[in-house]
Amino acid sequence: MRLATVEQSRKIDQLSKDIYGVSGEILMEAAGALAAREVDLSYFPELSRGVATVVCGPGNNGGDGLVLARHMHSAGHRDIVVALVGEEDARSSLFQLQLERATAHGLKVIELQDEEAWELVKKSTLVIDAVLGVGLNRKLEGDFLRAVEVMNSVRVPVVSLDCPSGLDCDRGVAESSVVQATMTLSFGLAKPGFFVAQGPQNVGVLRVLPIGYSYGSLRNSATTHFLFNEKLAKRYLPVRKDQSHKADYGHVVVVAGREGMWGAGLLAAQSAFRMGAGYVTWANFDNTTQMAASLPEVITTQIENDSLWSEKITAYAVGPGLGVNEQTAEFIETLKLKKKPTVVLDADAITTCVQFNLFPLPESWVLTPHAGELSRILKIDSKEIEKNRFEAVKKASEVTGTHVLLKGFRSVLGHKDRFMVINAGNSALAKAGTGDVLTGMIGAL
Repeated sequence: MRLATVEQSRKIDQLSKDIYGVSGEILMEAAGALAAREVDLSYFPELSRGVATVVCGPGNNGGDGLVLARHMHSAGHRDIVVALVGEEDARSSLFQLQLERATAHGLKVIELQDEEAWELVKKSTLVIDAVLGVGLNRKLEGDFLRAVEVMNSVRVPVVSLDCPSGLDCDRGVAESSVVQATMTLSFGLAKPGFFVAQGPQNVGVLRVLPIGYSYGSLRNSATTHFLFNEKLAKRYLPVRKDQSHKADYGHVVVVAGREGMWGAGLLAAQSAFRMGAGYVTWANFDNTTQMAASLPEVITTQIENDSLWSEKITAYAVGPGLGVNEQTAEFIETLKLKKKPTVVLDADAITTCVQFNLFPLPESWVLTPHAGELSRILKIDSKEIEKNRFEAVKKASEVTGTHVLLKGFRSVLGHKDRFMVINAGNSALAKAGTGDVLTGMIGAL
C-alpha cells in the first residue's frame, strides 16, 4: 500500500487540478459523499437514535465535513448538526461555498462560542471530526484545542475525516491533544503517521476512500513511503517445492553467543533453522561444546574455521550476544573484504561498528537496531528518534550505507529515501530475545 506524506498529498491535489482537470470542489464533493455513505453503513444505529454532530474547522477539512452533513441530511438523517469552530475570517473559499450550500439545504448550523453549544456536542450520539485534516504543523490552542478535548470526552463513536485532528500525519506524533478516533476515513491514500508512534492508537479503524484522484497522480507522487502488510508478505515468501532437498534452501552462518550469553546465539540459530534454511552453522569465538549440546540440528564451529568462507555459504547473521570487542570488529571487516553480499548485523555487531568506526558498510547489508542502538549510531537521544522514526531511519541509512530496520512500534525498514512500515507486531515482542530471533529469521530468508 502506498502512503502519502502531507507534501505528497498536496502535490496529488495540485496534479489532479492542473493535469487531470479535477477541481478541489469536485474532490471535496466526492470525499464528503463517500464519507457520508461509510458513516451511514457503519453507524446507522447511532444516527437513528439521537443527534449526530459534525464539528467543522475553517479549512477544506471542514468543507469535507459540510458536504458529509449535507449528504447525510438528504439521505434522511434529519438530526444532523453542523458545529463550526474557528474564526470566520479564516474560512477557505471552498469552505464558505459548502457552508452556503448546507444552509440552503436546511441544515442546522451553530457556532461553538458558548457553553450551550459545547454541551450539544457532548450530548451527541455520534461525532464527526472535520476540524483540521492533514496540514497541522503547530500545537493546538484556543477553541481548536477545546474541540479536540470535548470530542475525546464523549462516550460515543468519533469519526475523523482524512486524519484525526491534532495528529502529525508524517510522524505520527501529537504536539498537544489529538482526537482519539473510533474510525478514520482517509481520502485517496493513507498517511505514514497512521502506522507509527501515537498514530495507531488514535486512528482507530482505518478506511481509505477513493475520491477521484487519478491513478497516475497517486503513483507518481507517493513514491517514498509504503505499508508492508500480510498480502505483500505472502507474495514475497519463498515457495518450497515438494521435489527439493536441503541444498536448495541455502546455508546461513549465525555468528552469535559467548560465555554467559549462549541464549542469544541459541535463539538466533534456532530461528534460522525453523525459518527453513537448509543448513545452519552456529559459530563464535569460544568453545563449541555447549553450543553443540544445546542445538544438535545445527553445525557448530569456531570463527577461525576456514569453512565459514566457503562459496556455499549464502548468508551471515552476526551479533546477538557476540561481544563488543576487536575480534567482532575484525570479523565484520573480513566480511567486507570478502564482499559477502547477504549479511544482517544486530546487537553487539552494531555497537562494535559504532565503537570501531566500521561505517559505511555494503548497501546490501541489513542492520536491525532498536531505538537505543540507533541512538549510538546517530548520536542523538532515543526519544528524539521516536519523534520521527522515518527521518531517523533515513539518517541511519546515510551514515551506515545499509538497509536499516528500526525495531519498535511499528518497525520501519528504510534505504536512502524509501521506507516500508511493517504493519504487524505488538507489545508481546517487548522482551529479551525477540531481536535475536529476528536476526536468525532475516538470515534464513
